[in-house]
Amino acid sequence: MSNPGTGSDPRGLGDESESVEPNTVDLPDELVGEEQRSINIGPGTIDPREYRPSAFASTEAESYMAVLVIESSSDAADYEPLYEESFVLLTAHSDEEALEKAREYGKQHEISYEDENHQLVTWKLKHVLEVKQLEDATFDDGSELYSRFFRNYSGYHSFEPQLGGEEP
Repeated sequence: MSNPGTGSDPRGLGDESESVEPNTVDLPDELVGEEQRSINIGPGTIDPREYRPSAFASTEAESYMAVLVIESSSDAADYEPLYEESFVLLTAHSDEEALEKAREYGKQHEISYEDENHQLVTWKLKHVLEVKQLEDATFDDGSELYSRFFRNYSGYHSFEPQLGGEEP
């Protein structure tokens, strides 16, 4: 056995007649088999697959639909409040983030202005009614963006002006 540092085996593990073959080749990842992607560091290895994000830990934002109710008000004596139901598309990493973004959106769109009679009209976020993650965010023709169920059709009919009392 030769002495370390004499030009034989740089690790001092054998003589010059023993050759150490590397178990990996310097090739792009596409050309290297999955079993060859470990890094040889001697007695142990590091497998890059151990450091890949989990399939369940999504780093991509998901699409959400938020339903906001916005209310108008005025100091005018004869003013009747008007309500807007707004459906807003959002992207977020969690349900909580989507809810917070819906609230921020509603607050950012609050406005006050003078109407044609010089009366101050104010629109304010009344309520974030619902925030739902979209089942299908492909946005193809016919993709459903939002739906909800209800039992009281006459109650729905009473506030939905498009129904006009007519059945389809």
